[in-house]
Amino acid sequence: MKIAILETIVSSGHEVEFDRGLVKELKNKGHEPCFFVPEDFEFKADYDTPVEYLQGGPAITYRKAGFIKKIILSVTREYRRIRWFNSALEIAKKNSYDCIFIPTATPRYLKTLLRSKITRYTIPFFVNIHVFSFEKKGRLEQFLSLAKKLEKYNNVFLTICSPNHLLKDTPNTEYIDPPFYEPSLITPKGDYDGHELIRIGLYGFYREDDNIKKLLKIFSIADFKVPVKLIMQTVTENDKDQLSCEKVVEEYKSNSRFEFTDRRFYGKEWQEAISNVDVILAPYSSIHYYYTYSAMCFNALGFKKPVILAPNVNPTVIEKFKVGLTLNFDDEAALKSDLEKFINNFKEDYPTYLSEINKAAQVYNYSNFTRLFETKRK
Repeated sequence: MKIAILETIVSSGHEVEFDRGLVKELKNKGHEPCFFVPEDFEFKADYDTPVEYLQGGPAITYRKAGFIKKIILSVTREYRRIRWFNSALEIAKKNSYDCIFIPTATPRYLKTLLRSKITRYTIPFFVNIHVFSFEKKGRLEQFLSLAKKLEKYNNVFLTICSPNHLLKDTPNTEYIDPPFYEPSLITPKGDYDGHELIRIGLYGFYREDDNIKKLLKIFSIADFKVPVKLIMQTVTENDKDQLSCEKVVEEYKSNSRFEFTDRRFYGKEWQEAISNVDVILAPYSSIHYYYTYSAMCFNALGFKKPVILAPNVNPTVIEKFKVGLTLNFDDEAALKSDLEKFINNFKEDYPTYLSEINKAAQVYNYSNFTRLFETKRK
C-alpha cells in the first residue's frame, strides 16, 4: 500500500518518535510511506522516506507569539490547513495512494475536513487524536458534534489513543492502543544485568508538582540496601517551573543519590539517555494523563525499562501487566515503604518486569495501525 503521512505542524518530542517507528513498521510490512507536508517544512528527523510538498503556504508556529498574534496565526493556520488538506487529497488521487493518515490531530482537524473538498474523494482518510485532553469544558461535546457530522463520509475514520473510553455511539470513531517507542537510532545496552548501582531517570520538562517534591524527599531519606542514583533533567518551559526547579537542585545537589542535567535531549541523545538508566519515573499528577497515554512511559517500556508511575499515569497498562510500580502519593509512609521495596528487590523482580513488558509489547505496537489501514482500505 502507498500510505501518505500528513504532517502540518513541526513535530517534536514523542511525535518524532511516533513517526519514526511508524515509518519503520510500514516499510517492514512492505508498504510505501510518504510524508505529505507544507512547503519549507522543517523536519526534526531524517526518516529516509519520500516527501510530497503541499500547496497552501508554509507551516505556522506559535513560538514566542503573544495573545493577539496567536489569534491571528490561528485563523491563518486554519485557512492554510484547508488548502493543505485539499492539496493532499489531490496529490493522493493523482499518484494512486491507498490512504492518508494524520498521526497527531485535534478536533480542529475534523473541522478542517468538513470545510475541505473531502466529499469529492473516496480515498480512506485516517485522523488520529494522539495526545488531546478532554478535561477542558466543552471539548468532549465539540468532538462528538464534529464526529457526528463526519459520519456520512464513509472514507473518514477517526481513532483515539486514550486509556479511558469516554465516547459512545460514534460509529466512525474507535479507540486504538498506541505503540511503545523502541530504540531506532542506537544499539541499546541491553537488559538489566544485575549491576548494583540502579540508575533511575526523571526526564522531560520539569513541572512544579507536589508529587515531585514528595518523591524527591522520600528518595533522599529512604533506606535503600543497594546503591541508587536519580538522574533528573532540569529543563523547564516557564519562569514558575524554572524557579521551582532551581530550589529543588539547590536542596539536593549535595546528596550523592541525585544527579542533575540541564541538557535538552534530541534524537540519538534522547534514546541514549533512556538506554543509560534502569528505571524511568513518570510521577506527575496532571489530570491530562487520565485522557492520554504517557509518552515517557511508552518510551521507557519500548526500551524494556520498568517504570515508577503516579496513579493517574497509564493505570490500564499497569493493571494488566506488572511492568513496574504505582506509588501512593497520599500516604508518605506507604510511598517510602513501596519505593524501598521496589529498589531493594529490583534485582530479583526484574525478570518478572521484563516478561510483563514483553507481553505488553504484543498489545501496544504499530501493527494496530497497519491492521487498521489494511482492513479499512477500499
